[in-house]
Amino acid sequence: MRNLFLLFLFSFQVSSSQSLYDKVSADIKFFSKDARSYFTSPLNFNSRDRVNLALVGLGTVALFGFDHLNKDIQKIDNNFFTALMKIDSYYGTVWAFGAISGTLYLGGLLLNEEEWRKTGLMVFESGAFAGTVTTILKVAFGRERPFVSGDKFKFRPFSFKGNPYYSLPSGHATLSFAISSVLASRFENKVVKAIIYTPAVLTALARVYNNQHWFSDVFLGSAIGYFTGVFIVKLNSER
Repeated sequence: MRNLFLLFLFSFQVSSSQSLYDKVSADIKFFSKDARSYFTSPLNFNSRDRVNLALVGLGTVALFGFDHLNKDIQKIDNNFFTALMKIDSYYGTVWAFGAISGTLYLGGLLLNEEEWRKTGLMVFESGAFAGTVTTILKVAFGRERPFVSGDKFKFRPFSFKGNPYYSLPSGHATLSFAISSVLASRFENKVVKAIIYTPAVLTALARVYNNQHWFSDVFLGSAIGYFTGVFIVKLNSER
């Protein structure tokens, strides 16, 4: 009887390990396929996609005219607001992105919760793809951060001068909206959706308040994160 139990236990472990391996292998293939679809998607833009792209571009340029308002936001001297504006030390960071996507994915994988695993994978894809686009644009634009000289029209494209010249777009805003757009898609309730988007909006505002970005930076970063999340969710729904 004892030998039969051990044989059963061993068979179960092998079967369980194989199941996990199969799921991870399938997800790696999905990731690769989704990456290809995402980065080649501009070749297949429809009229609505082109309109959205134009609106984001025009909106970013238009906000250059309001970037001087950074100083007005930074004058707000309220203990509660100041404490709230520390959110960018948490949400929108790479480690928070990894913690959220990793916890959902591994939790879903080990507990056999398919929706958790799928959501974790989508969050990871959204953040990874959007983050890649934002990083490329940061280097391409080479915009000076507001804390350097306060000149919103100072650019050093492809100079690789480092963080002080990686202002446009905002990476925190990108990751925040990449995460929130996927998580919000998993709920139908509008109030819940609004709650999920709240930390993303606050993070974008915090980057301006803490003099790390201009308004136009966080607008473009937020748009990249949001539309990437929407794209990833759509891909998943079509599977």
